[in-house]
Formats: sequence, structure tokens, C-alpha cells
Amino acid sequence: MTVMTGILRRPLSSYVHKIIELVHFAVRPLVSLRPGPLHVIEGSTVTLPTCHVTGHPTPMVTWTKAFGHLPQGRVQSNNSVIKILDVRKSDSADYLCTATNLLGSVVQKTLLVVVSLPRFTVKPPVKLVAWIGDTLTLKCSATGDPQPVISWKKQGGQLPVGRSQQTSDALVIRDIKKGDAGNYICAAKSAGVFSVESVTTVVVQQPIGKGRGRSKLLSFKIRYCR
Repeated sequence: MTVMTGILRRPLSSYVHKIIELVHFAVRPLVSLRPGPLHVIEGSTVTLPTCHVTGHPTPMVTWTKAFGHLPQGRVQSNNSVIKILDVRKSDSADYLCTATNLLGSVVQKTLLVVVSLPRFTVKPPVKLVAWIGDTLTLKCSATGDPQPVISWKKQGGQLPVGRSQQTSDALVIRDIKKGDAGNYICAAKSAGVFSVESVTTVVVQQPIGKGRGRSKLLSFKIRYCR
């Protein structure tokens, strides 16, 4: 039987010393990553928050998706930074950044939320004539994911105090006054970030047969009857 032997060029103790030295000066990975959530519009390109990593030896960085696989063919990565192209609703998830060296692994996550831009299902008219003393109702509703929240405001002013009411799909103003004329804006906002707006110009007029016009008409009838 032939026994193969190797020759160490340096004493075994020197290799052990190097290993001990390496372990002694090694630093466990440390990961800094913003947790999110990061909201983006469906169909856009998004760059996730940078994964800042320290440690010695330099940790190896990998990205994974909490559930499932990273989007196939739509991901660009250079270790600390990952970019997702043409984001879809299915891309909404926690993304994990893992840093690994000989002392172990450390993981941090960031949340990506993909939203659909709100879309109006009912829009108020572009222009509307309201009569003094009447009640004005402007209807407005929208759809999206997540469901948009509808809000109203008056351009360059405030909604009438004590005479206006906002419901889930309408703005109601009671006892219309001349000063209520102006532009009213319906805003549909998703995730508190993305919004679309629709503007209605309200023109306020005196009703026919009321006020000074009515007095003149009555005066004419009286004189005519005489």
C-alpha cells in the first residue's frame, strides 16, 4: 500500500495563528435598511431603498422576496441596490436584504406596496349654475386599489362653514349664497399619496322672479291693472 504524504511549506502553528487572527479581527455583518412602506404606481420602475452593509470580511449581499421569487426578467441588482421594472400588483411584498460573512448572516426587510392610480367612476360637471337659496349637490366617486378616499376643497377659499357636508360620493351645499361661486375640486387619493382631481366651476345667480326683478314685475302688473 502506498501512502501519499504532503509537505507543509510553513509550520502548522502559523496557519492556526492566521485563522485565529482572522476570527479575532472579523466583524459581524450590520445591515441598515429603511423598512418602508414604499408606495409606487403600477407599471412604473422602482428602486428599493439602499441596503447599507458593513462587516469584516466584507459581507456578501443577497436580495430575496418574503414569499415567492423575485420578479423574473424584471429585476436589476448591484448587491446593495435592487431595481424592479414594470411593477405589478403581485410585486407588493416584503423584500429581504441578507448580509453574510464567516460570523453569520443578518437580515433586514423593506415593504413595497404597488397601487393602481385612482380612476373616476362619477365626475361632477365642468360647469354648473346654482341659484341663491337653493341646495347644490356635486357627485364624485372613484375606484382604485387601494380604494381611493374622496375629499373636496374650494380653490382659493374654504367650503361654506355650517352649510356644506361631504359624504362618500358627494358634496352638498345648502342655502347657496353669492359668495359660494368659484371652482370646487374633487380629489380622489389612494394610499394617502397618489391623487387625481376634477374641477367644477359653480356660477351663482339670482332666481328669476325674486329680488329686485320680481319687485319691478309686480310694480308693472299693478300699474297695468290700474
